[in-house]
Amino acid sequence: MPTAYPQLDFFTSLDFPGRSTVMLSEIRERIGCTMQHLLNEIDRGALTGLDIRSASVSRRAVRIPIECYKQYVLTKLTGPVDFKMRFLRDLPAATRRQLIIELQASLKSHP
Repeated sequence: MPTAYPQLDFFTSLDFPGRSTVMLSEIRERIGCTMQHLLNEIDRGALTGLDIRSASVSRRAVRIPIECYKQYVLTKLTGPVDFKMRFLRDLPAATRRQLIIELQASLKSHP
């Protein structure tokens, strides 16, 4: 099963090549939103993050795994279906096959 996510070749300005996590401030700068918006997205489950604050600190210290950031960007894509399909066509065949398997399993468990 593939674990690596491809670079966001269609939006290189949104990518963080070679990174394993990103900070919310970096995402905020890249996509042009507020910190509160990103925290709200985390709270509602649209964006997955790691809260790394210590027990003695009340302020959140969130890092976003790069895979979660890329998934978030992909789920927010709007526009022509062809644009989304181009991204899928550019994925390696093995990754597309794995996506099919995962989608079929998801449809069986959540009709």
